[in-house]
Amino acid sequence: MVAPVVLLTVGGLISNGLITVYNSVNDRLREMTRERMEILTGRAGEKLDVATVPAMSRERWEEISAQLPLILRRHKLTRMSVLAIYAAIAVLGFSIVVIAIAVVQDDEIAGRVALGLVLAGTVIMLLGIGVAGLSLAKSADAITYAVKRTSQLGSH
Repeated sequence: MVAPVVLLTVGGLISNGLITVYNSVNDRLREMTRERMEILTGRAGEKLDVATVPAMSRERWEEISAQLPLILRRHKLTRMSVLAIYAAIAVLGFSIVVIAIAVVQDDEIAGRVALGLVLAGTVIMLLGIGVAGLSLAKSADAITYAVKRTSQLGSH
């Protein structure tokens, strides 16, 4: 019964870290959306057309427009990762209950079911960790875009 408990703990620790990342990405999305709205808001609160805003504001608006889908993709991948790890934690928690039943009842079938649940929980957790890795790999897209775009400013 030690293995599922250790996996449960690991899943909890990983999910806590991913929730921090998820909240950070969420905050960044809200900031950029707010900034985009501010760029398109006139002094009297009217909605401006993108073509009428100053050049650097328009540049920032275009940068935000390009980055938001990239950051939103990371947000979605991180959410999927957390949900997969939560599912793994639930399966592993259930496996502990089935292990207890197998031990108390001396039931070989319950033992096999418990083993299957531990394996399933492990696979689900690995899937969640894999999605988290993909999210991390894709996280550089938005910042790479911003750096390249701003490095070209003034060079035209």
